[in-house]
Amino acid sequence: MSHHRLERVASTLTHALADILARRINDPRVRGVHIVSVDMSPDLHLARVSFSTLDSTTDPREAQKGLDSAKRVIRAELKNMIQLRVLPELAFFFDPSIRQGDKMLDLLRTLKPSLEDPPSPETPPEPDKDSDV
Repeated sequence: MSHHRLERVASTLTHALADILARRINDPRVRGVHIVSVDMSPDLHLARVSFSTLDSTTDPREAQKGLDSAKRVIRAELKNMIQLRVLPELAFFFDPSIRQGDKMLDLLRTLKPSLEDPPSPETPPEPDKDSDV
């Protein structure tokens, strides 16, 4: 099967899943869940769905349980939205990379004020000890 077809199906599933989670699933455990990526098996029978949450108070295990319990509804909605010969089984996996990136940005923001302070003009620069001048 063409690599491009796998990518197109994965992209279509990503958008459809995000829409379904935002508009059709009312489970409070999946509130704030974002679809990061979808990886398709070569035969299109399995979709590995990576999800994340930006809110650090959301427990990924509870979100996982919510997604697993809503699988039947999600697949029924996908069947109405996407025309595929075989609708793939969904396997949800937590992806911590967005949370880790958010933590890194917070750390960089705490460093930014000290980096923006220019050295005072009254203090002359230290002479370089390695130079022969």
